[in-house]
Amino acid sequence: MLAKEKDRKTKLKAEREKQQKLKALKKLKKKHDDVSGITWYKQPYFIHYTNTNLTSIYIGDNGSSKWLRLKMSYQGDDWIFFKSAYLSYDGNTKEIIFNEYDDKETEHGGGVWEWIDLTVTKDVEFFLKEFAKSKNAKMRLSGKYTKTRNLTWKERQGIIDVLNGYDALNQGIN
Repeated sequence: MLAKEKDRKTKLKAEREKQQKLKALKKLKKKHDDVSGITWYKQPYFIHYTNTNLTSIYIGDNGSSKWLRLKMSYQGDDWIFFKSAYLSYDGNTKEIIFNEYDDKETEHGGGVWEWIDLTVTKDVEFFLKEFAKSKNAKMRLSGKYTKTRNLTWKERQGIIDVLNGYDALNQGIN
């Protein structure tokens, strides 16, 4: 009897996780680019403009493969000229490796904007799963100057929803 009960609980837990991932996937904003053939999935809580102080992830799907992208941006009155980016929570820090010439952009006009937008590696994906759950999640952009800020609930929840949606897509749950 004990084995049957344990098996039933395991199946219930797996079904709850599946439903949570499906719910997260349905929440995401979906936009298909018919020229590139890519469908983009983004979190529903805010639009991540490059002239904002935000961190977010989103999904690309071209039908044959799916991938995650990470966007970290800074907006202020002064340049920070960042060459390093970090995500941190509860004493755990992950350096986000990027190519300064391929992944980083800058702009100015009524302030300055610096941002990176790059493909998420597997180790960063695993880090993000715990990072987004922490109320102490921070981003840091560092170069000539440094800017550190705590992520908002919307940023953290957006990361969780995109990760769950990504899992759902990869598992064929849709």
